[in-house]
Amino acid sequence: MKKKIYFWASDISNSSGEGILANSFIKNYKKNKSIEFINISNKDIYQKKNNFMNYKNRYDTIYHKYIHPFKGVYRIWTYYFKKENICYINYLPLWNCMLFFLLPTKTLLGPVTGSINRKYPSMLFFSILERLSLLIIKKKNFKITFSHNFYLKKYNLSKKKYKSNFILQDFFYRKRSKIKKFDFIIYYRKNSKLNERYIINLIKQLIKINLKIAVIGNKIKHKNVKNFGYVSRKKSISIISKSNYALSNPENLYSYFVQDCLSNQLTIFYNIFFKKYNILNKKKMIPILFQSYSQDFKIIKNNIKKLK
Repeated sequence: MKKKIYFWASDISNSSGEGILANSFIKNYKKNKSIEFINISNKDIYQKKNNFMNYKNRYDTIYHKYIHPFKGVYRIWTYYFKKENICYINYLPLWNCMLFFLLPTKTLLGPVTGSINRKYPSMLFFSILERLSLLIIKKKNFKITFSHNFYLKKYNLSKKKYKSNFILQDFFYRKRSKIKKFDFIIYYRKNSKLNERYIINLIKQLIKINLKIAVIGNKIKHKNVKNFGYVSRKKSISIISKSNYALSNPENLYSYFVQDCLSNQLTIFYNIFFKKYNILNKKKMIPILFQSYSQDFKIIKNNIKKLK
């Protein structure tokens, strides 16, 4: 008889980072054929699935991002009292100490996420919350895996006790495609740290030197930009494979977009803030500042000349 694990996840789509991470976590456990995962949030209209773009306004709300996860905590407790095996997968940022405090001790936790690229005074505030979470995790004896390696370095955590870089477990290199339609590919989200004015001005400079630009995610209004919108990861990889260079999001070093670009052997321009955390192919990854578009354009232009 298979061991049943009842899980809650706010996002199981195949075109968002959280969803891909959740599915990777489930897939990793399913390698053990004696385990069966059962989705207890499957009928919840706020669970983000592959058709989420049809209801995008539903998922851009405060309720979905900050309140809906606590509904998951309640559902987890109902199965805990039934003495079932329980699992809470996402969203699990380390700063959300209330989630760790409220979840039952025996809960199997999905990969712990979170950004460390913040400015003062918010950096101090979030650091306090993160330390509270670490105390709760230790007290409750939660076995956790971090999606990246940032917190291990930031808080000098034990590599033996805490696993890290779960997000990289499926990374591999693909054969470089000979068919190239685009010079630059950019993943753009309006609610990210990729400032709209910065990216539009940078794109204008890239177009001036006759570079062809492809954008996935939120659309950028420019006649010389090819917008694909939000697409599945499979479609995204197809577009990436036809590109030469990529611009990463400044808030995330190990995003699936960055991994897929590196996997297809693109040269990636990424945030210099993450340079000390980077364990990927540094020859293919070039740091920029993400502060002045004109300064970053010079770095990009000079490196493109060298690489040609």
